[in-house]
Amino acid sequence: MLLESPDKIGVSNLLASLLTKGTQQKTPEELEYAIEMLGANISTYATDDAVVISGTTLSKYFDETMQLVSEILLEPRWDMKEFELVKQSTLSNIARRQANPNNVASRLYSKLIYGANHIFANDNIGTQASVDSITLKHLKDYYQNNLSPHLSNAHVVGDIKTEAVISALENINNNWAVKNINLPEIVAPDTIDNSKLYFYDIPNAKQSVLRIGNPAIAATHPDYYKVQVMNYKLGGGGFASKLTQALREDKGYTYGIRSGFSGSNYVGPFTISSGVRSNVTFEAVDLIKSILEEYGATYSEDDLEVTKSFMIKSNARAFETLGAKLNMLRDISNYNLPENYISLNEASAKNMTISEMQALIETYINSDKMIYLVVGDAKTQLEKLKELGLGTPVILKD
Repeated sequence: MLLESPDKIGVSNLLASLLTKGTQQKTPEELEYAIEMLGANISTYATDDAVVISGTTLSKYFDETMQLVSEILLEPRWDMKEFELVKQSTLSNIARRQANPNNVASRLYSKLIYGANHIFANDNIGTQASVDSITLKHLKDYYQNNLSPHLSNAHVVGDIKTEAVISALENINNNWAVKNINLPEIVAPDTIDNSKLYFYDIPNAKQSVLRIGNPAIAATHPDYYKVQVMNYKLGGGGFASKLTQALREDKGYTYGIRSGFSGSNYVGPFTISSGVRSNVTFEAVDLIKSILEEYGATYSEDDLEVTKSFMIKSNARAFETLGAKLNMLRDISNYNLPENYISLNEASAKNMTISEMQALIETYINSDKMIYLVVGDAKTQLEKLKELGLGTPVILKD
């Protein structure tokens, strides 16, 4: 999405969806059959900052699978019928998401965090208007101008030698032309000076969707692992977290609530997300606000020891699966981490102190400098929310 025009958001998503719909050598049916005959799986998708081809295959069929990957990447079919089907499917998906309160909340929250004109304020799937305006030529132009090997990483995990992987990538290396691409400079979102409450009305909603947070930190920042440790007892530790214990176990306001940091190479937000019963919307937001206000002052030695124990012991079996190993490789290459970063993180966790935790909480968790977004029934909930002390609620429209 970083390389898309603001009025054509959704091009990379459509392109990724179309890449597996046949190649110059194979119809969509023939490509699907070729993948199935290998017992393999190949998928393509786009994120805010990447187009990804991923898959699984038996080690003995790695070469054959990579030949298909090469076709998909280097020889797209550009089938008009398939493009129209992908486009229609995307438009239907957008319509469904517009009717889903969780998607509405996520979309509005992004705009509040980044500002309406920031590229990350957009959903990379696009809007009804932007996708309607996209043609097959837009996909071809994006493919020709923006996909280049020098911006790419290949990650492989399995029972296969390095030499075999290099050999299998030879066709891509030899035939994928380098493009002159200038990635735009992404400005970090503005910090929040004072908390504000925002409300989006879904008449007669039986549940209120909550998004509470602020712009925080990039995954490349030295504090990024430390804030994961700090967040464990707040909302990252499932049933061990204060938010879950208070809102689910003690009060029964929700089935689930979590908090977390979602940075990448760019600054991402700290976010608390939950869905609560409509008739306890005020009580839930007020309780979350209180927990945030008290988190630093009430953080104890016991909280720290429980967190250390989990963060270190959970690593013992955390990287046994191929998928976990693949994610580790991605982190190493995407964020330029040392190969022993897991061990370094463990050592960092072991050495953390109460004062360090409290300093992190003071820096990154401030209840008075957050966005409070509620998506729910305004008729029954809006008036009561004015008592939160967050000023007059700002009414949002799509």
